[in-house]
Amino acid sequence: MIGVVAAQQVTVLRRQRTAAVVVSVLVGITVLAGVIGWSSAATITRVYDQAVLLLASQGRPAPPNPLGLKPPLSLLSNMTVYVPMVGALLAIVVGHLSLSDEQSSGSARLLHSRPLTRRAYLLGKLVAVSGLLAVALVASLVVAVVSLVVVNATFPSPSQLLRLVGFYGLSLLYLVIFALVAMVAVLLTRRRSMALLSALGAWLVVTFVVPQFISGLRPTASLNPLSVPVGTSQTFFDITSRVRFLSLSEVFKNASAQILATAPGEPLIVTLGRVVPLAVAALALVAAALVLVRRHDYSRSAADE
Repeated sequence: MIGVVAAQQVTVLRRQRTAAVVVSVLVGITVLAGVIGWSSAATITRVYDQAVLLLASQGRPAPPNPLGLKPPLSLLSNMTVYVPMVGALLAIVVGHLSLSDEQSSGSARLLHSRPLTRRAYLLGKLVAVSGLLAVALVASLVVAVVSLVVVNATFPSPSQLLRLVGFYGLSLLYLVIFALVAMVAVLLTRRRSMALLSALGAWLVVTFVVPQFISGLRPTASLNPLSVPVGTSQTFFDITSRVRFLSLSEVFKNASAQILATAPGEPLIVTLGRVVPLAVAALALVAAALVLVRRHDYSRSAADE
């Protein structure tokens, strides 16, 4: 039954063209990250070539090309910002539509009058949303590999491909969290617009408010692929920094930087530990959604809308 619900939801998202929009946007931001990386590499190469000619005319040796000192996957460092910013918003929209459409149209009341358990209904919706996000991320992965081939003039090594798969797997987990936030918001509120606004409010808190409260990061610092928290010499941040693992956006960015090898290395066990808060958040949201969907009164929600 979960498969039937998932297939029906995928069909609806395709008819609404939501699936095409999600895939197109994620592919588009990957292309943007590739173009920015290519432009930076071209500028560095052009300046380096001019510096080599100038030093050669003075009889001085040229230093190594700084481009060769950059991590091979640094081209995609901007993706660690685009996923929490753009990808999370797309996940909220998809998660919201997966439940709100049937509530507002009244079809949910008819659906639940048939032998369909609430658990199978919710899990089917979650499978459909996760599948759509996974397809979009796979398309983004393909574009990322092509971008790396164009900029680095070589195909990524097996270890680099493994790192890319790890990064996109982590991105899927992060996006599913926000899809679940939107689904929980639909189950908690009776008005469709309020549910969407509540989910967007949660996104703002996770992306901007919590990092500033725990690490002293200004909102604009969220656009930096690497978080540089303020010193813990300040008493307030010395206290709040002890729960820095609660800042999911920082957790995602720091774990992504380790997976892509764009930050100073750390033991694998530490990187895996960074993923734990994200997994716990996803499981907690699934549990909350299961409880809420069992208690939800679909007849009232349809009438109120």
